[in-house]
Amino acid sequence: MKDTQNSANQERRALAGILANGFFSSLGIGLFAFTVPLVSLDARISGAWLGSAFAGYYLAKLLAAPLSGLASDRFGARPLLLCATLTGALAPLLYLASQSLETLYAIQFILGLISGLLKPVGMAVLGSNTSRAPLAKYFALHALVFNIAVFTGPLLGGLLYLDRTIAPVLTAVSLCMGAAALLTAVLLPAKLKTKTAPQPRHISDGKTHTGALMLAIFGRTIGIGFLAAFYPILLSTALGRGITVAVLFAVPALAACLVLAAMNRYYGTGNEEALTVYGMLISACAMFFLGESGTIWAFLGLGCAMGVGTAISVPASMAMAARLSQNQGLIFGTAQFAAGAGFLLGPLVGGFLIPATHAIGPPLQLAAAIGALSCVPLAGVMLKTRLHFGRGTAWALALILAVILALPAGVRLHGQWPNDHAAPGTYRYTDVAMGTIVNLTLVADSRTQADRAAAKAVDAMRALQQDFDFRSPGASIERINRSAGLGWVKPSRRTFDLLKRTLIISEQSQGVFDPTVGAFTTSRLYFALDTDLARSKKALVDYRQVRLDEAQHRVRLDRQGMALDLGGIAKGTVIDEAVRLLKDLGIDAGIVEAGGDFYCFGKQDWTVGIRHPRSKTLYGTMTIRERGVCGSGDYQQFVTVEKDGSAERHHHIIDPATMLSADESIGATVIADSAERADALATTIFIMGPQAGRTFMDTFYADDAAIWFAPDQSVTMTSNFPLQ
Repeated sequence: MKDTQNSANQERRALAGILANGFFSSLGIGLFAFTVPLVSLDARISGAWLGSAFAGYYLAKLLAAPLSGLASDRFGARPLLLCATLTGALAPLLYLASQSLETLYAIQFILGLISGLLKPVGMAVLGSNTSRAPLAKYFALHALVFNIAVFTGPLLGGLLYLDRTIAPVLTAVSLCMGAAALLTAVLLPAKLKTKTAPQPRHISDGKTHTGALMLAIFGRTIGIGFLAAFYPILLSTALGRGITVAVLFAVPALAACLVLAAMNRYYGTGNEEALTVYGMLISACAMFFLGESGTIWAFLGLGCAMGVGTAISVPASMAMAARLSQNQGLIFGTAQFAAGAGFLLGPLVGGFLIPATHAIGPPLQLAAAIGALSCVPLAGVMLKTRLHFGRGTAWALALILAVILALPAGVRLHGQWPNDHAAPGTYRYTDVAMGTIVNLTLVADSRTQADRAAAKAVDAMRALQQDFDFRSPGASIERINRSAGLGWVKPSRRTFDLLKRTLIISEQSQGVFDPTVGAFTTSRLYFALDTDLARSKKALVDYRQVRLDEAQHRVRLDRQGMALDLGGIAKGTVIDEAVRLLKDLGIDAGIVEAGGDFYCFGKQDWTVGIRHPRSKTLYGTMTIRERGVCGSGDYQQFVTVEKDGSAERHHHIIDPATMLSADESIGATVIADSAERADALATTIFIMGPQAGRTFMDTFYADDAAIWFAPDQSVTMTSNFPLQ
């Protein structure tokens, strides 16, 4: 009786310790993993580098998983878990020694090793210290706690990174991992073994069953690894930056939490194979259609479907693994090795397919299709062992399932996959820079010449944008803002020259285009803040208080609290510089496009389209040559708030006269001789609206063309706008 009570107490303590360790460690790792792609975007690294960095994280998990399982069987779980969590608490301190992106990737690699250890050891503890009957329920509870952490992590990471500084994120990681270590030391029994199960279990005929499960796990995690690396970028590209991205990124985990909590009583029915297959197929299908989504509601609904599939498959697959071997550390180490291999391959495939396809969606769909097909062998095992079909019949039905999955997916994927019908001598490139997707279309004498020019152009775009970005520590604009009201700052010559051109447009527009609106727009999620705070910054918004020393090329802001934000012009400048560099490198013609703004150059006509800001449909096309085309709209970054019983959109383009979101237009596009001028004018005339904007254009920029989309859906154009 006493032994039974002691066993029950140990089981409860083991469960509590593993759940506490899993929650806090997953929370810390999750918020860091969500933030790293955003830091990488702000640092303007390429998609291939980002994919490789995430692949390094998953390689660490891959290496740690099987070894940690074997070590747990031999030495026990508690010392391994304590060592891992304490290391995780100390790892962020590396950033104090070297504040670089490479250091963050090193920390991510360390967290990958830790994650690869924690999960298999935790599951092995549950598998070897839990009686058979509630095993699936305990795995469901473990998955629930894990998904709560996965849901909370991106939200917390998004909030901590709103001002684009990594220090709060690293502090949170240390606190989470420290809490995990403390609770592990207090709750987890010291003498805890994972070598064998506490009572005999049914061991399947082995290799076929185990291999089918591991293949399903491997295929499924290819898509998950891809999503972890590129889903924040897909969301940011489709919906703009902001807390919405963090919320949608966390939706699958939230849905999984709700379903796990609701279905806990139904786990443990013995249908693990069927539940694993059903859940994985649901998630894979949702992921497939996610690749062609572009609206909040689509991301929300499909994210929920992915979460439902996860909630169904994860507890079932882990309970299934637990009965495949009495060496729980070994079997869960193997399962995590299979998962780690998929996690490793997903970001690598994405990092190299995205530049080839010029999009994120089609490679994501390919990963989802692989995940669905990888479930087919497990479905065959299920038909044979659970439904008692003969071997031949079971595998024939599994083959039919594969065909049913592959044919529609192949047809739809073929329709979504970009068709590169470029003429001979025309080469296309896609990369990540300037916080968005950059597309280059180059006409060159050879692929080698185009490859070299594209790489140099993207590198130049990243370097230039970083110098113009107020968030970049040590960059020209950041130094000017930091010294506001204190003294002169000597920026780079290119930043000084850009400021001169910026202030000319400020003077022409009488302050409608004002870079000192940065006093407000450099605040976290500024367009969602209280209007009283916005108005309190108005005295600091005055372009006439920006002093330029022409002789020494110095800049000074007259008052403390002032700040520059060149977001309304800098992207165009960067595009122009990329075009200039490409021409110097011998590129005959091409298009440089970043986030919807572009410049067409060379002795060749280009036909391009303009989309309606509300319907997202193509409004019309135009043929241009040696011209920049840039747009501004209220649809890129916004929040919707209730006011007086109606919905009101607060967006990122601020009218300096009111310090509120401009409301005279919902979209505006300008065609000019340079992308820089088109970018600045698009912001200016968007704020002015059609009537004042046309007068402004006629007065100062009569040779440039513009189009406005008004809140009442009416459309206004200058007489020279070349819409076809």
